[in-house]
Amino acid sequence: MGVLKNLSDEYFGNSVREEEVLFRYDIDDENTPEHTLTSEEVTFMRGLTRHMLIFDKSLFFQIEDLQRHTKLVFSGKHVQREEMNDNAGPEHDLQTLEMLIEENEKESKQSESVSDEVTLLDILKEQRKRLKDSLGGPVRVKKSGEHLGECLHRGGDTTVVLYLDVIEEVAKKDSYDTMLLMGQVLLHEYFHAFYFNAGEGEMDSISCVEEPLTEYGSLVLLDSVASSGLTIAKDAGKALEKALPFVKNKQKCVGATAAYGFGAYLFERHMSDYRDLIARYANVSRLMESWEKSWVEFKYMLYPRYPSSQAAEEFVYNKLMELL
Repeated sequence: MGVLKNLSDEYFGNSVREEEVLFRYDIDDENTPEHTLTSEEVTFMRGLTRHMLIFDKSLFFQIEDLQRHTKLVFSGKHVQREEMNDNAGPEHDLQTLEMLIEENEKESKQSESVSDEVTLLDILKEQRKRLKDSLGGPVRVKKSGEHLGECLHRGGDTTVVLYLDVIEEVAKKDSYDTMLLMGQVLLHEYFHAFYFNAGEGEMDSISCVEEPLTEYGSLVLLDSVASSGLTIAKDAGKALEKALPFVKNKQKCVGATAAYGFGAYLFERHMSDYRDLIARYANVSRLMESWEKSWVEFKYMLYPRYPSSQAAEEFVYNKLMELL
């Protein structure tokens, strides 16, 4: 009975083993960050890693659980590279758009339906015009800055990397803003890891679909923590205040980054649907083939420019739900 009494607190969840509350991470030995983690940053990120979003009876998001197979590494800076690999160049994009427009014009003539509502053909024609207008300049955003973080898949291993020195620079070396941005990037990259490991299939994710869903997930989790009774709730609320306009501002970008901005729309308009939306995407995230016509069309709804009206945004959302 003495043994049972000593174990009871741990058994019933009133206490936890010390190794279970440790915030697990490695430091990149080859690119050691100049930024030194503060106790406040560790406390904030530890709190985020322990928070759980439940989607259905079997699916949930929790970084602490994901760390069973996805380790966290803090690094310094990252060399610049293309943000999204779905693009083969503006000339190829223009040819693809011309083909899609021609096919949709034939279909619309056959249906002979007249409507004042936004159509796929309207959006594709608008994107074609924007692409032509941009041909004299950089259609794709080479970089809006260096990577803040990254989710890498090598063999059977998944690693989330946070580039602390870049995060600190973007936060203008403000210690509090650095901590808040660090938390946002942590969530964003671990949502990539979640989508990669949650569903079936072996296809690579489609960036123009996954990036907004990843931004959406990170915003939803920050909102969940902010409305909780956790000690980091106030900081999570401040992080959300910073993160939402940060994501929304990407709607003004030209190129791959524009798709990220759709995550702000999903959060503002469909935040209450997160259980269904995130679960549906997670289940098919690696089953989608980027060359299928439906997904090619979806890409050009968000590329190279963000939809120019609320009606177009809603059309893109409805199309996404159909595809999922």
